[in-house]
Amino acid sequence: MTKLKDLLSEHWKADEFRPMQEEICTSILAKKDTLALLPTGGGKSLCYQLPSLLFEGPTLVISPLISLMHDQVAQANTKGIKSMAFNANQSLDNQLDNAAFGRYKLLYCSPEKAQNSLFLARLSQLNIQCIAVDEAHCISQWGNDFRPAFREIKSLREQLPEVPVIALTASATPAVIIDIKEQLALDNPNEFKTSFARENIALTIENTQDKYGSILRTFHGIKTPAIIYCSSRRETEEVNQLLNTNGIKATYFHGGLTAQQKQDRLFAWHQEQKLVMVATNAFGMGIDKGNIGLVVHLTIPASLEHYYQEIGRAGRNGNNAKAIAYFSPGDEQRLIQQYLGQLPTPEFIQKCYKSLCNYLIIGHGEGIEQEWRLSFQDFCRAYKFSPKKVDACITLFDQASIFHRINTNRQDASCQIICSPTQFKLELEKAPLSHSKVLQFIGREYVGVFERETTIDLDLITRKSKVSFSTLIDVMEHYKQQELLSFNYASSDIHLIGIKPRDDKHTLNELLRNTELIHTTKIEKINSMLSFAKQQNRCKQKELLVYFGESITISCKLCSANECVPIKKEIPIKDIAAQILDYVEQGPLATQQLKVSLPHLSVAELAEGLAWLERQQKIKTNALAQIIKL
Repeated sequence: MTKLKDLLSEHWKADEFRPMQEEICTSILAKKDTLALLPTGGGKSLCYQLPSLLFEGPTLVISPLISLMHDQVAQANTKGIKSMAFNANQSLDNQLDNAAFGRYKLLYCSPEKAQNSLFLARLSQLNIQCIAVDEAHCISQWGNDFRPAFREIKSLREQLPEVPVIALTASATPAVIIDIKEQLALDNPNEFKTSFARENIALTIENTQDKYGSILRTFHGIKTPAIIYCSSRRETEEVNQLLNTNGIKATYFHGGLTAQQKQDRLFAWHQEQKLVMVATNAFGMGIDKGNIGLVVHLTIPASLEHYYQEIGRAGRNGNNAKAIAYFSPGDEQRLIQQYLGQLPTPEFIQKCYKSLCNYLIIGHGEGIEQEWRLSFQDFCRAYKFSPKKVDACITLFDQASIFHRINTNRQDASCQIICSPTQFKLELEKAPLSHSKVLQFIGREYVGVFERETTIDLDLITRKSKVSFSTLIDVMEHYKQQELLSFNYASSDIHLIGIKPRDDKHTLNELLRNTELIHTTKIEKINSMLSFAKQQNRCKQKELLVYFGESITISCKLCSANECVPIKKEIPIKDIAAQILDYVEQGPLATQQLKVSLPHLSVAELAEGLAWLERQQKIKTNALAQIIKL
């Protein structure tokens, strides 16, 4: 045990384990199959990374998330744990040589890579000591993000029968837990499960018809970092503007931003130059910021698993935190339409697959281990497809191990200066400063740009020239129209890696067979989420725990449910009126401003106070819909 504590201190700079971590490490070191259910932020990766330091050979980590896998490799190497990930950019044979002789402690790979015949043939050379299956809920058809490829992990067990397996997940219902144990053939596993309860997070479902007004009231005077989850890119931008207009320092994050923009915004939020991150639900994977005090859902998510994962980003430092989800009368129909109305039919899945292969110029029998950069919007426009249905299809292709999908947001561009160097110099002399900065950098940085079409890095140019991205594009398009340079630009926001060869008759067979099950599971999860949001009487913490198979009788006394909310002492109408009048005396003011200034008063109390003041002829509403004192 002392050795484990020493390694914890040396590599993680921590003095104490989080709950269950030490026991899980001990189980693995004893060569026992292990099932670990730890909440989001519970430190799952340490449970296999730390024991790997004490094994003679490496631990094989199987993960479905390629981008996160590479982040984990980088973080492990930073901790002094030698790690590598198998990828499609290099020869598998060379990577296996590297893995066999490189004295690695952690080898990361996708479930599809682990099924490769060459990988399996050379597996015995790797001296694997442990197999860690991350995001193990993906193995179950009843779980979130079911990936059939996970079910083939058992082929590794057949070749390495003496090697212990640890399955790790942060969200699994009782049915999913049974499936994990069966599909991985875990042999009488040691099971470790911390409670799913997040006792320091107060859960609130706020019924409101004015979500933007509720946001302003909620974030008035906020002091701790926060996240607002929105259902669309447009909403993130609107909410970000609303907050900043009202003096609340916010930034936004979604898939339409460049990699550099994402980095800049994430840095500003981490450094608390901006307190609020407004984002789509793609944000948060791998984010480990301990002092988030508030997570807000503008619209409830598609499942309780997603909800639990997203609220779990609050209060990781143990301090009290809040999770608020707004729910309005029209949300139920919007949620059903967003997540069920856009589910692609088998016919559309086939059409989308064939069109995608044609767009990427993939011939029959081709596509394995190839890589492509895809502009999502360009593809949708080219075939006049619904973006939401295409997005759902590409997600299905990823889950079915047809393509790996990585969201990249890289800008690919090329340029050639087609005027003479002399004319180029004259243009620089008369160009506005923003134009000359861009042109000077391109002419100086890119050798050969006068002779041939040259690939240019748009993000680099914006940073070095200190102009905005939109200004850069405007500059390039301006000089293209002047026929002084050529400029070709396409945004590729998705990186695809081929896993199966193109076969229009057979590649989709398994996916199409599973389509009905996938749709049924989505419907069940949405219904569970809606029931949770609409139910007002029972403790929200208890409701969530029951879903994840925990039996609990004690109410949290923190959430918005009737059994947990203390009876509010009624405020005399004259006291409400006096508080309103104090603000109105300072000058004309909109009702919305009152809601922000008096957040402790409900909308009903404010309405009652305003009506009383009008009856007493102490206030009136002017032509601008402002309240003024008489």
